[in-house]
Amino acid sequence: MTPDARSTPPSPATPRPAAPAADNARFRPWSSWLGHRTRSPRTGGAGAALDHLVGGVRRFQRYTAPLVRQELARLAREGQAPSQLFVSCADSRMVTSMITSSGPGDLFTVRNVGNLVPPPQGRGTPGEPGDDSVGAAVEYAVEVLRVRSVTVCGHSGCGAMQGLLRGAHRPSGEATPLGRWLRNGGASLARAQREPARFADRPADELERLCLSNVVQQLENLAAHPAVRSRTADGGPDGLELVGMYFDIAAAQAYLLDPASGVFRPVGAEEAGSAA
Repeated sequence: MTPDARSTPPSPATPRPAAPAADNARFRPWSSWLGHRTRSPRTGGAGAALDHLVGGVRRFQRYTAPLVRQELARLAREGQAPSQLFVSCADSRMVTSMITSSGPGDLFTVRNVGNLVPPPQGRGTPGEPGDDSVGAAVEYAVEVLRVRSVTVCGHSGCGAMQGLLRGAHRPSGEATPLGRWLRNGGASLARAQREPARFADRPADELERLCLSNVVQQLENLAAHPAVRSRTADGGPDGLELVGMYFDIAAAQAYLLDPASGVFRPVGAEEAGSAA
């Protein structure tokens, strides 16, 4: 992208056709990010990392803030009213707004290591401490914000799932916060060994089977939360839909869980026209 193209953004009042995926110059929201790894500070200490962060904020203030200020002002006045709760991994490669084509106010997002949804208090492993942080977000989204759907999204190469395969949830010494948190994935590991989830269009390796099975297990945990259970049992116009999703990072390919068959099917680009 040329400096001139970036410094003269189009008026937000002027509709623009969707840019082809290969046309980086017109892929405005991410154009300054493409190829960033060559510029991202991997050395130089905290000062270099801070400079990189502040530089990004300055670019936002210069190029993006003028385009979104009017919409953000409206959201500030009216408050948030998202239609979806989106539970995803904290992995830095997972950009939920990018893969869902969402903007401010669209998603109420919960991110944690492994996109885990601990069962409600009293339903976890006996003797294990409970965790209310995710449950609190679920309750708020479902009962206060009245979202219409809840998505649990896993992804390829998940470090939390790799840790489960290595037994990080059963440390030989004193458990760390990470080890204790990963215990919430124990049921996913058992499910992957018992009845692994699969893709509809291709085979899955051991890690992928666990990542997929983890999504299925977390949906089951989610359904056990009282706020979710009451809305999913409603069946009426105020009902709640639960969605399983998986994102293959290397292929930039999303998959959705088909509840009827129990397999993950790829989302095709041809569906974009019908959904627009």
